[in-house]
Amino acid sequence: MGGSFTTEIMRWLHITGGMILFAYVYTRLVENPFFADAAPYVIVPGLALTGLVMWQWPIFRSLLHKKD
Repeated sequence: MGGSFTTEIMRWLHITGGMILFAYVYTRLVENPFFADAAPYVIVPGLALTGLVMWQWPIFRSLLHKKD
């Protein structure tokens, strides 16, 4: 799995999570108990994690491929 493939996966996960969060905030999904539980515990941390990994990808890549 190359770096560009991983970047594309992270980007699409981030975009999808953002669209779900947007729909949760601006529609009636707030009333749905599944989304009411999933948004603060799954979607927001997932967005934070994918955003952090995309932002710091060169550091993560160097740590993953570090040879001793």
